Amino acid sequence: MTEFTNLKRLAAAKESFEQLYPEVEVVIEQSADHFESLRAYRSDEAPDIIESGGWALFNREGMFVDLNPYIEQSGMEADLYSGPLAIARHNGTLPGLPVDMSVPLLVFNKEMFDKAGLPYPEDDWTWEQFVEAAKKLTIRGDDGVAVQFGFGIGVDIEWYEPFVFRNGGTYLSPDGRTARGYVDSPATIGAMQNIIDAYRVHGIIRKPKEPSAAGQLHEGFAMIFGFMWFAGDLIHHGIDDRFGVARLPRLAEGRNGNMIYMGGAGITGKSQHPGLAWDFLRHYLVDSHSWPLPISRSQAEERGLHEHRIWSRYLEELQHAQPSGFYLNEKWNSSRQLINEDMESMIVDGADVAKTLRSWTRFA
Repeated sequence: MTEFTNLKRLAAAKESFEQLYPEVEVVIEQSADHFESLRAYRSDEAPDIIESGGWALFNREGMFVDLNPYIEQSGMEADLYSGPLAIARHNGTLPGLPVDMSVPLLVFNKEMFDKAGLPYPEDDWTWEQFVEAAKKLTIRGDDGVAVQFGFGIGVDIEWYEPFVFRNGGTYLSPDGRTARGYVDSPATIGAMQNIIDAYRVHGIIRKPKEPSAAGQLHEGFAMIFGFMWFAGDLIHHGIDDRFGVARLPRLAEGRNGNMIYMGGAGITGKSQHPGLAWDFLRHYLVDSHSWPLPISRSQAEERGLHEHRIWSRYLEELQHAQPSGFYLNEKWNSSRQLINEDMESMIVDGADVAKTLRSWTRFA
């Protein structure tokens, strides 16, 4: 059972698997969301495998088989990217293999840098260097409306987390049980203050509802907080040669921590054929050309992704992924909208950063 709507990769894996196992028929069913997947699991005919676009189901104790013994027995550990795998194992077991992975990088418009006479971003860029370049790359008309912004990013607590990681902070404790002492720590508050200053003091990021003549991200933004799917759109439309990629700027601690979005595919605890289910799961996600960013190095090598100018950078960044707050604590995850409203208040109204972050300790 899968929650994804595009079945092209899954259908291809089904066809090739059935050729290898003529006596086996793989039945693909779609569910609309986590609720429908959970209802199917609780039924008398639970699916052998559930594939989900998020990780919430995999935090349910006992719902999925621990895949660690299968990984150990197959000798696959060294072939799998350790960053996403470590996040999948954050509760100790491995309830699913990561799918649909995406990490953010700094995507920059080379033409805008060239026109401004600025060097391209480097992987060891500091936050201060980033801000100074973004200020020079932000262009406003006589009316104060920007025709070009130095940096493009949306207002989202999840998207600011890499900058918190890179300043030595976190939103939650490693076990996800509390935000106290973490979201209100000097490192986290300092990183968030830098972000708010980028909006309010330096004017390098478009504020919510701010008038703009900069157009879309690929048109009027010199640097973009770009996930894999943004880079994929650039490639799809044949304009990727105008852009480069680099790591996000580092802050005081100089760490390379990053967030990751990923779903998962795992064998349910009700599966009547766990061994066969594992054979298909491995065939689908490791042996076949599955997701744009595969979980295995061998598949990436076979597809030439390590040599690709853009995809190779996203693959490298997988190793720096850390568990985000939304993986560690469901209450924190469900508070995203409330937290983002507070973010807007800090950006637009100038609400006190330290006081606001201290109030977030109630969310975990």
